[in-house]
Amino acid sequence: MTEQDALTRILVVDDNPDDRALVRRELDVLFSTSEIIEPNDTAEFDAALEAAVPDLVVTDLDIRWSNGAAVLSAVKARYPACPVVMFTGTGNETIAVELMKSGLDDYVVKSPRQLPRLRASLKLAFDVARSRSTLTAREAQLVAMVAQRDTIVRELHHRVKNNLQTMMSLLRVRGRQVDAATRAHFDEIEGRINALGAVQARIYAVGSLDNVDFGAALSDISETLTRVYNHTTLDRDFGGPLSLDVGRAMPLALLCYEIILNALKHAWPETKRGRLTLRIRIGSDFPEIRIEDDGMGFDTGSVVKGLGTRLVRSLAQEARVEIETLSKPGDGTTVTLRLI
Repeated sequence: MTEQDALTRILVVDDNPDDRALVRRELDVLFSTSEIIEPNDTAEFDAALEAAVPDLVVTDLDIRWSNGAAVLSAVKARYPACPVVMFTGTGNETIAVELMKSGLDDYVVKSPRQLPRLRASLKLAFDVARSRSTLTAREAQLVAMVAQRDTIVRELHHRVKNNLQTMMSLLRVRGRQVDAATRAHFDEIEGRINALGAVQARIYAVGSLDNVDFGAALSDISETLTRVYNHTTLDRDFGGPLSLDVGRAMPLALLCYEIILNALKHAWPETKRGRLTLRIRIGSDFPEIRIEDDGMGFDTGSVVKGLGTRLVRSLAQEARVEIETLSKPGDGTTVTLRLI
């Protein structure tokens, strides 16, 4: 059975029986199994609309007991997607334009020469309405699928965040049972997990499942670290929001954690307080994150402690960043992460 064979309800609203017969003949050619309803007054018309959704309405403009504009308005008010074609011997182009603006699908002048156009107009109006209905149903299905996906992904992020918190708690408990050197390693592992947790928390907090406000996550990471190394003042100078996809934000968070941790551990003598500044610059083609300290600095020709490790190189590659380090003895260190 074709889509047209499945058509069941057509309303023909015209008080002229000869004109209704012309319309019915064209409809019989197009829709062989359709039910054609011909209301004779307002009560029958209202009852036909109330009974079920029509698949097509064909109406005259001047009707003894109503008019085409009222028919169009009543149909569209109840069933906005229902196609309506006007087949009339009265009216003019101005009226046709106004009716089309109100939702009329086509306007055909009553004339034997116009019957082929009427048939084409009826078929086109039906086909367009059926295609529109199919698209609407598909859109609703896609919206439901996206909502379901978002629910699943949101639950996944929530569970990952909780699991990370559980792992940090276990590390803290275990750290109390080992020697100081081992506990320091546990603390660094906990810090890396916390950096991942900062990104996860930002995903869940703002409801974005694909992107992360990395500036906010970077603030969370740096605040946690500077509370541990409380000899440092933290400044932030963010030139604007930096939104990154989750897959890139995760390794970048770990990379920033390693660089900040290295600065807090090595930039200042134990007896001296220092200042750590985080900057985000997004005005250029390649956004930059700068991590600056006013510490002792070092000779860049020497081995960079903590920055030349395999972990840092791997994270930089995964996050797609270039690392540039500027430093000299007594003048602090600036590490620039350029997102390429």
